[in-house]
Order: sequence, then C-alpha cells, then structure tokens
Amino acid sequence: MNVIPFRPRSQPQAEPLAFAIGARVDLRIGALAAGVVRPRGELEDLYSFSNLARTLRGARMAWRERGAQAPLVLAIASEVQNTLEADLLSEAAFEAGCTRHMIGFELNEREIVNAGPALPEGLRARGWNVLLRGDPQCPLPFGARVRALYNEIVVDVPDTPDPFLALENGDRTPLGRRILAAREAGMLITAESVRSAAQARILAIAGFDRGGGPLAEAGLR
Repeated sequence: MNVIPFRPRSQPQAEPLAFAIGARVDLRIGALAAGVVRPRGELEDLYSFSNLARTLRGARMAWRERGAQAPLVLAIASEVQNTLEADLLSEAAFEAGCTRHMIGFELNEREIVNAGPALPEGLRARGWNVLLRGDPQCPLPFGARVRALYNEIVVDVPDTPDPFLALENGDRTPLGRRILAAREAGMLITAESVRSAAQARILAIAGFDRGGGPLAEAGLR
C-alpha cells in the first residue's frame, strides 16, 4: 500500500512589527528616562492618521506591559516630517489615549531649517513636548525663539567626548557652543548613543543628562 504523506501546513508568517521602542536613561543615576518609538514600514502608510494612532496605541500598551513609567517619544522620520501637520499628530496621539505628559515628538533639525518652524510651533501651541534631533552642522540659530520651542535636544556624540563641553572656556566647536546654550536655556541634553558606563560618566561631566544606544537598551532586556 502506498502511503501519501500530508503536505505540511504552511505556517502563517508573522506580521512585521509596526514599531520599535528604544530606551534612554539618566546618565547620572542610570534610571530609565524615556522610551523612543520608531514606526516601521512604508513611510507613506505609517503616518496616516489611523495607522499612526494604532502605532501609538500599541506602543503605549507595550510600554505599560513592560512596567515602564517613563514617557514616550515619537521619533518622526525626516523623510516625511515636512508633510505632516501639528493637528494630525496631536489628534492621533489623543486617539491613541496619550496624554501630553506621556508622549513628545522628536523633530529633525535639518528639516525644520528647510521648511520653517510651523510644525514645532504648532505642537508647542497644543501643549506637547517637542525634542530637537540636532544636525551635526548645527544649522539652526540657537536663539531665544528656538529655546522656547524645545524641551530637549538629542545629538550625536564623538567616541571620546570632551568632558569640558559645557564650560564657558571649554570646547568652542559648534557642538560645544550648542551644549552650553542648551544648558543655559534649561533644556535636557541627550546623547543619541552611549556605549558604556565609562562613556556615560564622561558625558555627564560634559553636561549631558540622558543617553540612548547600547547602554540604555541593555536595561530593557
């Protein structure tokens, strides 16, 4: 008798994650300071009202399931930033059940220079926290108007940062001047990626408040 085996059932492929959540920690005490939501997928679809609201709701629930109490930050993709309006972002956040203390919006500096400050001004007018994702060339004049718009600045840092960045007579590079101006304005200063506890200590001395990257992600595992 011939035995004809059943064909194995094809396993349904899991849908790709709609978002990833990173972490940022307080560089002085090591506590979790914020979660960073980065949507994944086709950009033209991700930032529609319904999809963005679902992403933010899912991120909020996933963050809560981890037991995290720190606020979330939505990192807006630079490719679509200038196509978005403050009303859409604000209403999507409300639709997702987010409060103004629960989530902020991180905007790319270069795109603000290209398109003007309408988006950050609109978000601030609606009561949201706005973070500035700094450009390495520091093109945005860091005057009183900019300082009033942003709660926090996020910058890339060198592998071996100068611990005297935040001193009046210290580093006079564009980054050094910006860190000093941000500290004088009372803004939080965040390093995009911190690799080790040793680097975190140097950055804290240099005037940084928070850091992301491998050091922060280790705390989420």
